[in-house]
Amino acid sequence: MIENIKTSDEVFYSGTIYSSLFGKNIKVMIKKNTDMSYAEICAEHFSSLNDSMIDKICERISAYHKFMLEEWDSEFVSEINKKVPCDVSGRDILKYVENPQLYISQPKGSGTGYIIEGLCEWEPEHGIDIVILNDKVVYTGSPEEITPWSDDEECSCEY
Repeated sequence: MIENIKTSDEVFYSGTIYSSLFGKNIKVMIKKNTDMSYAEICAEHFSSLNDSMIDKICERISAYHKFMLEEWDSEFVSEINKKVPCDVSGRDILKYVENPQLYISQPKGSGTGYIIEGLCEWEPEHGIDIVILNDKVVYTGSPEEITPWSDDEECSCEY
């Protein structure tokens, strides 16, 4: 499932996978201490997200987008709105997550967990992390070093 696996740097292997969520091939980053059979399990899980899970991911991305529009000053919001419609919702929000990548690390608990990382206009400095554990969206927002096994308090958001 994961293709073209090669050493990326001292910490990660990289490969590619087709993402039905984003409708294109995306990069997969696999931490070097990760069992490759576990990485394949994560890739399979990611590739077979059901409609309910995709809708939940989109709902969480939209909530993050709306929250960040409230955080920025009106001049910056005006610039964002030129690139991303302020009322974007549903699966259309996925068009505005740029350079998505799948990050897989050795699990720190049971289940299948990974992070989808990307860039977004509403948080241009930090981007977006979508943290998945099994069939639950654990966290969506600015990268905060949250893992799929982080406790509920670490994963809480204001949106």
